Parts: sequence; C-alpha cells; structure tokens
Amino acid sequence: ASFMDYALPRADGFLGFKTAFDTSIPCTTNVLGAKGVGELGTIGATPAVVNAVVDALRRAGRGEAAERMQMPLTAETVWRALNG
Repeated sequence: ASFMDYALPRADGFLGFKTAFDTSIPCTTNVLGAKGVGELGTIGATPAVVNAVVDALRRAGRGEAAERMQMPLTAETVWRALNG
C-alpha cells in the first residue's frame, strides 16, 4: 500500500475550519478560567515513579518509610527516607 491508497487530509479540505473558545463553563480553580488539555499522556508517569521509589525503599529495608512517601518526591524526601 502507498499514500495513493488512502484519503489523506489536504489543505483544501479545511477551508471552512473555525476555531472558537468555549467560555460557557469556566474553570474556577485558576484566575484565567482555563482548563488543561494535553496532559493526559503524563497522568500515569507520576504514580509509576512513586511506586518505583516505594518499591526501592522496601527492598532497601525501609518499608515503614516507604509507606509514608507522598508527592512531591524531592531528592531530600527520598534521602531522608533512606537514611532515617
């Protein structure tokens, strides 16, 4: 197969394309009233990192400290958990 076999989007197909902001329900948690988009791909990374640190602390014999770990995981937080 090649690109000749597929209907690819072309510039002339977007002549009537219009962008608009939906301000009917603004976000109330920030001054701009803006809502986030595009962060969805990063949602799983944070818990994965926290779980990895907790697992490493348990394997290092610091199980009690591992149970208390919460975000943000700063270098100081992890160092204190490792060193008591």
